[in-house]
Amino acid sequence: MKKKILLFVTAFLIMAALPFLSLGTARSALKPNGKEPPTSPEAPAENTKPSANANRSDKTEIFRILDTSADQIVEVDDRTFCIGAVAYEMPPSFETEALKAQCVACYTHFCRLREQQKTNPDKDLNGADFKADLSKGEYYLSDEMLQEKWGSFYDDSKEKITAVVDEVFGEVLTDSNGSYIDAVYHAISNGETENAKEVFGNDDSHLVSVPSPGDKLAPGYRTEYEISDSEFKEKILSLNKSANLSGSADQWTGKTERTKAGTVKSVVIGSKTFSGTDIRELFSLRSAGFSITHSDGVFTFTVLGYGHGVGLSQYGADYMAQQGADYREILFHYYTDTKIGKS
Repeated sequence: MKKKILLFVTAFLIMAALPFLSLGTARSALKPNGKEPPTSPEAPAENTKPSANANRSDKTEIFRILDTSADQIVEVDDRTFCIGAVAYEMPPSFETEALKAQCVACYTHFCRLREQQKTNPDKDLNGADFKADLSKGEYYLSDEMLQEKWGSFYDDSKEKITAVVDEVFGEVLTDSNGSYIDAVYHAISNGETENAKEVFGNDDSHLVSVPSPGDKLAPGYRTEYEISDSEFKEKILSLNKSANLSGSADQWTGKTERTKAGTVKSVVIGSKTFSGTDIRELFSLRSAGFSITHSDGVFTFTVLGYGHGVGLSQYGADYMAQQGADYREILFHYYTDTKIGKS
């Protein structure tokens, strides 16, 4: 018991010092450097919705992953993949019900990718369901990587994550027709999740803005990034050479347009208008929920949240679980008008 308590306390302190939820699957939060992996959930997936799955019972229980580091396909059975995927997304110190919700979201996302490859295969994947750099543990951590990651806490951590997966294994989120939904997620919202249309450009009745108050208590909810006038100017001109950044730096930034949830839709810099996403990527910010101030030759970005803000908030889910919500309540809160079914 003492060992388990030490495990969870240690893991929590690590998380408080260095939030790492990266996260994800298609359209999930950006990696810590703010750059988006080519197949990340951050990038809008194809808008084609999978058809109602009449042949789901015929589906193989193997994920075929194109390992970009070795240019070869690696096969991982579904249960093993879920264990490694949940461990990649959340620390074992998170509440059990939050981990369950993450497992269902992960499994739904990758099952959806697998189904899409069956109906509309991407030739570049060479028969794989999706691609990842497995040498870096992208999306999925092998048992060897888990041993390295958890060290002396491996046994207790693996036991908890495995028990979580076994409780909900095979459960997926579907729409009213039985098709997989686009179960995207992120680390921390700014207190309210975003509508899919505001971020990805497509309407999705399952991905609408909902309150996520627990995020405001998350470590790393508010971060700041500072950059000198000259560096700021250099970066903006690298994005658009015709932006007019003459005169006083105090006058370089102008009107900011935000979504209802608070994400920056557009911001005027110099003579040009830039999207919030472009600025986020340009300056490697943790989210597009930022504000810009200037003083004494320095621009300061104040950033709220971490990730694109659509779908399940991982810290928000953990907070809901702490308040007594079970994984179904968490999932139905973040993914509206959905059902839980079997893959």
